[in-house]
Formats: sequence, C-alpha cells, structure tokens
Amino acid sequence: MFKKGVLVLACVLTIAGCATQQFKPVETTNVVNVPSQGQKEIYNKARQWFSQYFVSGKSVVDYENQEEGTIIGNGIANIGSDPFGLIQYKIKYNIRIDTKEGKFRALTKINEHTNTDSKSTYSVSYVSKEREADAINHVNTIVADIESYLNDKKLDSKSEW
Repeated sequence: MFKKGVLVLACVLTIAGCATQQFKPVETTNVVNVPSQGQKEIYNKARQWFSQYFVSGKSVVDYENQEEGTIIGNGIANIGSDPFGLIQYKIKYNIRIDTKEGKFRALTKINEHTNTDSKSTYSVSYVSKEREADAINHVNTIVADIESYLNDKKLDSKSEW
C-alpha cells in the first residue's frame, strides 16, 4: 500500500512539473481615464498612493519627476503558496506611472519569481501557467487599486470636510 502511495505521489509531481514553462519577464500596459483631474493632481495622488501602498514610498520609488509626470518604483508581492503552505510564491516587479491631463498609464514588468521556504528565498526559472496568470492578475489589481485611489472623492483637496 505504501509503495502505491509513493508511486502515485511521484506521478503527480512529475505531471505537475511538466506543466511549467521557462519564465520570461512579462510586461503589461494599462491606460486609465481619470476624468476631470489634471496632470498635476493625478501625479500627486499617484505619489501618495505609493507612500500608502508600500508604507514608505521612499523605499520603493526609484525615480520621480513631477514636470514629466512620471513615477517609477519597485515592489515585491506575495502571490500564493504551494498546496501545503510551506513555500510562499512571490514576484519582483517594476511599476511606472506616467500622468497626463485626465489619464494615467501604468507600465508594469514582472522581473522575477521567487520561492521562500523556512530556510531561504531563491529565484525560480520555471513557473506554471497558473502562477504566471496569478502574477499578472496581481499587477493588474495594483493598477485597479491606483485607479480607485485616484477616484476616491475623500482625497479631493477641494472637497468639504
């Protein structure tokens, strides 16, 4: 009975291992309309979002230029774990926000997948399609969060409070 269990486990692990692909950096581009807001207001709110989302915007922002309307930062995000919860799956990514009158563009690039277990963190060369999709969904969720933040009426400096 034990031998059958080991054989089944070996088959499952082999099949799961075959469903992976070599990781290549993934880029996404989203252009989001932010009606009735000027470039400067969008830029300022986006910069505030970096500070609140990452707790300290200074630690993640590599470049910012208000005249150009550009903010570039780096992040690390947890996107899940193995079925047993022993290995945490993470991504390292860049995010660039370009602002114009009434809109912003978010360029994201997933640079690396890592695994973290109880002893170390290490880079992963092969990922499953599901894990890659989870990473893309995560950066798209970040862009949606920025959009929500920029459209939050409570953050309008001209509102009555």
